[in-house]
Amino acid sequence: MKYQCEGCERLVPVESFRIEDGQLAVTCRVCGAKTLAGPSPSASPVAPQEVSREDAPGARGGDGAAVALPAPEVFVPPAPARASVTALRVVRSDAASIVAPDFDGDPFQAPPGHCPKCVAPMRDDAGACAQCGLVYANFIPDEHQPSGLLATEWHALMGTWHDWDAHDRLLSQAMVRGELAMVGRLYRLRLARAPNDAQALRGREEVVRRVTSAAPLASDGPSPALARKVKNTVMGAVLVVALVLVLVLFQILRGSF
Repeated sequence: MKYQCEGCERLVPVESFRIEDGQLAVTCRVCGAKTLAGPSPSASPVAPQEVSREDAPGARGGDGAAVALPAPEVFVPPAPARASVTALRVVRSDAASIVAPDFDGDPFQAPPGHCPKCVAPMRDDAGACAQCGLVYANFIPDEHQPSGLLATEWHALMGTWHDWDAHDRLLSQAMVRGELAMVGRLYRLRLARAPNDAQALRGREEVVRRVTSAAPLASDGPSPALARKVKNTVMGAVLVVALVLVLVLFQILRGSF
C-alpha cells in the first residue's frame, strides 16, 4: 500500500506506522515528514456486541452470573468511491431485427410514370422518352424481359435482399452469361419503386463498375499478334524490292560489258 506524503508529495510505500492520539502516524522514508490520518467523519462505528464475562478474566459478578459488556467501538473506514460506469445499450443486428423490403408490383415492369425501357421519369405531354428515344406506342414488353434463369434468380434474391453476398453471386453469374445489362435494368426498376434502397443503389453501381472494367480501352492499341503480322509483311515486301533491284542492276552491268 502507498500513500502521498504531505511533505514531498511523493507516493511512498507504508513500511511502519504508529498511533498518536487516536490518529495513524506514518513517516516518509524519503523526506522524513510525518503524515497523520484520522478516522473519516463518515465512518460508522460497528454495533457493539455482547461479550460474556466468562471470556474475560475477572468479569464475573458476585452471584457468578455472566455480565454482558459492550465491545469497544471500532471505526471502519468507508469503502473507496467507485468510478461511475456508463451503461451501454446493446443493439442486436441479427437478421430477425431487419425489416424485409416491400416488393409490391411486377419486378420486371416499370412503375407508372417511368419509361418502360430505360426507367427514366416520363413527361406527361411527351410521346417519346427524352433519354433513350423510345416511342412509347412502339414499346414491346417481351423484348425487355429477363431470361427464365435470371428471373428465377431475381425472385430468389428478393428473399435474401439484405445479404450482399447473394447479390454478388447473382452479378458474377450474370456477368458470365452476358446479362449484366439486364441486371442493371432490374436494379433501376427496383430504385424506381424504392429510391432509398441501399442494396439497389450498391447493385447498380457494381453493375457499372463491372461493365466499365470488362470493356476494352480504345487506347490499348493493336494486339501483339496483329503487330507481328504487320511487321512480317513489311519485312517481306522490303526483301522482294531489294531482290528486284539487285536483278535490275545485274542486267545493266551485263549489258554494258
